Amino acid sequence: MEPCAEGYSYFVVYGHSRHAVDASAIDVPEIRTEALTREEIEHRVTTRLGRKIVVVGACTGSDAHTVGIDAILNYKGYAGDKGLESYKGFEAYNLGAQVENEQLAERALALKADAILISQIITQRNCHKENAAAFVELAKKQGFRDGMVMLLGGPRIDHKLALELGFDAGFGPGTKPSDVASFLVEMMCGDRAKAVMP
Repeated sequence: MEPCAEGYSYFVVYGHSRHAVDASAIDVPEIRTEALTREEIEHRVTTRLGRKIVVVGACTGSDAHTVGIDAILNYKGYAGDKGLESYKGFEAYNLGAQVENEQLAERALALKADAILISQIITQRNCHKENAAAFVELAKKQGFRDGMVMLLGGPRIDHKLALELGFDAGFGPGTKPSDVASFLVEMMCGDRAKAVMP
């Protein structure tokens, strides 16, 4: 115990529990994708697709935290793994933060996007789920849902949740740009069918 501020104390308490958690019984839904090298990604795009993959990403709604979308799309990347705009086979557009669903849809359609990446960090009152699901509904209403690969990412996102919300895949913490690039190349080159929740 030590003083923290006037009228407050700070405690560090240690305890022991007879209960244990079996880590092997915890199911963490994640994407199983072949980890392709940069050279393999570039080769597949060039030889099998014959054009660049156009990707548009944003933090949507009131979400103003761009660290995740920046890490995936921007040249700098994350953990030494360069972002999608560093690949010759990708044309990446980062729309930034607080982008309304309608704005993202309009820009993606104007750019003839192959894929849309949505990043959701803010999770109060499940606003990340509501906003993401609303985008999928908008895409269905405007008739472009089946024509684009849609990915959802963020610290509270997993693959199962993304599928439940209508996306093709979900990427959580620790995702590197090469993970997303590999997945997109598999989808665009027909090596992976769209996943469907059972």
